Amino acid sequence: MADGALDYPDAVLEQLDVIVASVHQRFRLEAARMTARITRAMAHPCFKIWGHALGRLVLYRPPIDCDVEAILDVIAASRAAIEINGDPHRLDMAPPWVRSARQRGIRFVISTDAHSVAEYGNLRYGVAMARRGWVQRGEVLNALGAPAFARAVAPADHPR
Repeated sequence: MADGALDYPDAVLEQLDVIVASVHQRFRLEAARMTARITRAMAHPCFKIWGHALGRLVLYRPPIDCDVEAILDVIAASRAAIEINGDPHRLDMAPPWVRSARQRGIRFVISTDAHSVAEYGNLRYGVAMARRGWVQRGEVLNALGAPAFARAVAPADHPR
């Protein structure tokens, strides 16, 4: 939401297996408002993955304007992870931000942002972006087995 609230009430969020929060509208808020918006969402106890974090679309839309360091600090204080997006139109997050997240002990999810089965092939681009940020296999939640992944992304009050 515009103020960083998640789309569903807590009673619904607590029943879901994983909560991915992403900016999907209002990309042009000024940096302080965008930072406050994102950090509010990241601080929610059910939140687990910051999806296509900076919202960029290569050659179409620049990354959102925000204080990434402040957002990484909030994520580091939680059990949340950051998506490294392998969609060739996104390729989000940039390697310097990935390295900064790693320094804080933040973990990652490598995804394809697939909207069709054919787009699963974009995983190799996500892996390449993760390698550019020096990410190790043990830092990637979706490299875990299914039970360990489910535990890692379960809402805070509902460990699996």
